[in-house]
Amino acid sequence: MRRLRLALAWLRSHWRALTLSLAALLVAACLARPEYTLPRKVFRYMLVFDITQSMNTQDYHLEGLPRDRLGLAKEAVRRALHELPCGSEVGLGLFTTQTVHFLFEPLEICDHFGVIDDVLGHIDWRMAWSADTHVEMGLYHAIRELEKHSPGVRLAFLTDGQETPPQSVRPQFDGKPAEVGGALIGVGGTAPVSVPRYDRENQLLGYWENADIEKPPVSTTVYSEKVETRILPSEGLYLSWLDEPHLKALSAATGLGYQRLETPGQLANFLITPAFAERRPTLTDLRPLLGGFAILVLTLAFGLEKRLSKR
Repeated sequence: MRRLRLALAWLRSHWRALTLSLAALLVAACLARPEYTLPRKVFRYMLVFDITQSMNTQDYHLEGLPRDRLGLAKEAVRRALHELPCGSEVGLGLFTTQTVHFLFEPLEICDHFGVIDDVLGHIDWRMAWSADTHVEMGLYHAIRELEKHSPGVRLAFLTDGQETPPQSVRPQFDGKPAEVGGALIGVGGTAPVSVPRYDRENQLLGYWENADIEKPPVSTTVYSEKVETRILPSEGLYLSWLDEPHLKALSAATGLGYQRLETPGQLANFLITPAFAERRPTLTDLRPLLGGFAILVLTLAFGLEKRLSKR
């Protein structure tokens, strides 16, 4: 009993030193960058950008943000990277004409943030390998490639949805709806706007005209069906807008969701939807936890000291 009293007396006289030492140990442990594998909810995405020239259309008017569709889409993805939790994986891809090219497979975002952000910053309409836009065929190609090479990765396809030249046939989706999860992200405004025409040095030459657009192709394959073709006038400026009805029809056919991109923050909110999360063993940084305990210990120590001094 006497030893217990002595121990309690020693603690009363040395409690402040003990708490400060504990806080110092916790801070020192943070410097070692401790990590531990824990099950966490994370996200895995392939983010595909439409880089056809209609994405140069400037119909966003948000202060301090890019006015063109591609620029705003890139800014939305950059903000989303900051919102996704560590352990999440992101890959980037490009769409033009009928196909999609994946620049790299999904990488863990915290360890590879610099690489992902650098590639994102260099995505440009001049990387396109063709001027035509067949969104439907490109989307189906992206889904097939993910099913084949990256099962479980979700797709976010950022596009204005406009087919150029206007389609006269519609390819049929031969996959299983919702086999690949994710969403179509509609980029742009719904009001018709002229499309800038640039040279290879990115200098503005003028605007695309209807006379510059080729006639729509005609297909005889059994995998397509004829649709009513939008007839372009022979003169005047070629106009572009977000083709929401088309994207919503593709959403229904493929089982992908649909989200219109009006502000950059909307994309992050959509990508971290709980339905898109999966629980995976993830190497977790313990520094925030240890640092939080150190702050808690110091707060309790100084709070208790203040209370005792009042008494």
